[in-house]
Amino acid sequence: MFKSIYTKLVATYLSLFLLIILMISVFVLSIFYKEFTRQAEQDLINAGDKTNVLMERYYNNEISKAELTAWINAMSYISNIKIYILNPDSSILHQVETGEEMSLGQYIKNDISQIMKGDSIKKMVPVKLETGDDVIYVGMPLMYNEKISGIILLFSPVTELNLILREVIYTMVAIIVISVLLCTLAILKISIRISEPIVNISEHARKIGKGEEVPDIEIKSQDEIGKLATSFNEMKKELRVAEQMRREIVANVSHELRTPLTSIIGFIKGILDGVISKEDEKKYLSIAYEEANRLKDLTRDIVEVAKLESGNTKLNKEKFCINDLIGDVYIELETLVKEKNLDFIYDEKDKNVEIDADKSRIKQVLINIINNAIKYTNEGYIKITLEKENAYSKITIEDTGIGIRKDKIAYLFNKFYTANEYGNATNGAGLGLNIAKNIIDMHNGTIKVESEENKGTSVVINI
Repeated sequence: MFKSIYTKLVATYLSLFLLIILMISVFVLSIFYKEFTRQAEQDLINAGDKTNVLMERYYNNEISKAELTAWINAMSYISNIKIYILNPDSSILHQVETGEEMSLGQYIKNDISQIMKGDSIKKMVPVKLETGDDVIYVGMPLMYNEKISGIILLFSPVTELNLILREVIYTMVAIIVISVLLCTLAILKISIRISEPIVNISEHARKIGKGEEVPDIEIKSQDEIGKLATSFNEMKKELRVAEQMRREIVANVSHELRTPLTSIIGFIKGILDGVISKEDEKKYLSIAYEEANRLKDLTRDIVEVAKLESGNTKLNKEKFCINDLIGDVYIELETLVKEKNLDFIYDEKDKNVEIDADKSRIKQVLINIINNAIKYTNEGYIKITLEKENAYSKITIEDTGIGIRKDKIAYLFNKFYTANEYGNATNGAGLGLNIAKNIIDMHNGTIKVESEENKGTSVVINI
């Protein structure tokens, strides 16, 4: 029943609203009832005090019994209160109507005994008289010359209270019904506004999972839902790029594996079939040998990437002088740089810089990056700079090569992202920078690329 987010939102909001309305209604009704009964109690007490004053005037012969009766009856009529005045022996001194029998329950008789001791009794909870009437009442001693000369009992029927409470309840019910209707409409609208983009995102995700093309989610707000839609659109774009790269990876790997295999198979078959002359066999066998080595290197790099990404590779850390390691790499690659008539510069801004790292892995990183620089630089120089920066050793490898488009820099460390994506060279499988990034990450270092087309590239390593 509540499987969709829309129904859950509506049910949750509506339930909370109804609960709040109910709690407020009970609270307001309780406050109103207490205030009403307090006012009724005060009216009875005021009437009792006025009755006591009238009785004092009567005892002092200031007014006649007829005037006393008239005053009390008028006050009773106006306030809708029945006033009884009893003698100390509980006989009736004054009653509402002449000849009216006053039937008191046992609990009221008990209260009369308490009143004769000087206490006032207030019963604001409806009680039933022996006549069957529901009343609230106040009983107080009749004082004259600072002595208890009788009892004043004041009764107010609860009929009026019930009528007023009924009107209040009807009014509150009407307000609640109107509020619920208006709130329900608002909740429905808000729930649709919240759930619609989520449902759209879910539907788009389902279609993307099936390989279907879907348009961007329309962003109608800047709240969390809007941010979710923005993230989804960005994810969709990244997935499209990832899918394109996956296809290119498959094509690249297929090409990189097929090309040397085709050459090796072709040359061997030519030799076996006698198509290649005896004097050329050595030349073609040399080419096949080089292709086999390239195939071996490619396989090694693929295995290396898989090992690094699996997390099973362990670093053999040791403290060593990075200056010496860079010097070894410089000597090892100097011949390749000179073959392209490039200047090879090694700038040691700081001497004897020690780091705690896997020496062979760091060497692998340097060779991969410098090889890339050599590959994409046709004139100018390649420069290695070493310096100490805070707690890190900073190695910068700079070239004056063809550069990289700014929108391609973010993908340089992806697997099989080859040079033909941002330059003219096509040699290599695009694994060198990915391997370098994984190794630097394992050392908790950073590696970043800064480049400008036709001006060159700088790779900065902090380790």
